[in-house]
Amino acid sequence: MTKKVEEYRKALQKYISVHNGKLLKEFDDLYDELHIAGYYRGMLHRVDVVKGALKGAKEFIEKLK
Repeated sequence: MTKKVEEYRKALQKYISVHNGKLLKEFDDLYDELHIAGYYRGMLHRVDVVKGALKGAKEFIEKLK
Protein backbone atom coordinates (compact mmCIF):
# COMPACT_ATOMS: atom_id res chain seq x y z
CA MET A 1 0.00 0.00 0.00
CA THR A 2 1.10 3.51 -0.65
CA LYS A 3 2.04 5.89 2.11
CA LYS A 4 -1.20 7.88 1.82
CA VAL A 5 -3.35 4.76 2.16
CA GLU A 6 -1.38 3.74 5.23
CA GLU A 7 -2.19 7.12 6.79
CA TYR A 8 -5.91 6.53 6.15
CA ARG A 9 -5.61 3.08 7.72
CA LYS A 10 -3.85 4.54 10.79
CA ALA A 11 -6.59 7.14 11.22
CA LEU A 12 -9.29 4.49 10.90
CA GLN A 13 -7.52 2.30 13.44
CA LYS A 14 -7.12 5.19 15.86
CA TYR A 15 -10.53 6.84 15.61
CA ILE A 16 -12.96 4.33 14.15
CA SER A 17 -11.81 0.75 14.82
CA VAL A 18 -12.22 1.26 18.53
CA HIS A 19 -15.96 1.50 17.93
CA ASN A 20 -16.34 -0.66 14.82
CA GLY A 21 -13.51 -2.98 13.78
CA LYS A 22 -15.39 -4.06 10.66
CA LEU A 23 -14.85 -0.65 9.06
CA LEU A 24 -11.13 -1.20 8.62
CA LYS A 25 -11.79 -4.48 6.81
CA GLU A 26 -14.41 -2.74 4.67
CA PHE A 27 -11.89 0.00 3.80
CA ASP A 28 -9.31 -2.60 2.77
CA ASP A 29 -11.85 -4.42 0.61
CA LEU A 30 -12.94 -1.21 -1.14
CA TYR A 31 -9.32 -0.23 -1.70
CA ASP A 32 -8.59 -3.60 -3.28
CA GLU A 33 -11.70 -3.49 -5.48
CA LEU A 34 -11.58 0.09 -6.68
CA HIS A 35 -7.93 1.03 -6.63
CA ILE A 36 -6.05 -2.20 -7.23
CA ALA A 37 -8.48 -4.23 -9.35
CA GLY A 38 -10.18 -1.26 -10.99
CA TYR A 39 -7.39 1.24 -11.55
CA TYR A 40 -4.08 -0.62 -11.57
CA ARG A 41 -5.11 -3.92 -13.08
CA GLY A 42 -8.14 -2.81 -15.11
CA MET A 43 -10.11 -5.82 -13.94
CA LEU A 44 -13.50 -4.13 -13.54
CA HIS A 45 -15.13 -4.57 -16.93
CA ARG A 46 -18.85 -4.55 -16.25
CA VAL A 47 -20.72 -1.36 -15.48
CA ASP A 48 -22.84 -3.04 -12.80
CA VAL A 49 -19.69 -4.17 -10.97
CA VAL A 50 -18.23 -0.65 -11.04
CA LYS A 51 -21.53 0.84 -9.86
CA GLY A 52 -21.69 -1.68 -7.04
CA ALA A 53 -18.16 -0.85 -5.89
CA LEU A 54 -18.89 2.89 -6.02
CA LYS A 55 -22.12 2.36 -4.09
CA GLY A 56 -20.13 0.49 -1.46
CA ALA A 57 -17.66 3.37 -1.24
CA LYS A 58 -20.47 5.88 -0.79
CA GLU A 59 -22.05 3.77 1.94
CA PHE A 60 -18.66 3.47 3.65
CA ILE A 61 -18.23 7.25 3.64
CA GLU A 62 -21.72 7.70 5.11
CA LYS A 63 -20.79 5.38 7.98
CA LEU A 64 -17.89 7.65 8.86
CA LYS A 65 -20.06 10.75 9.24
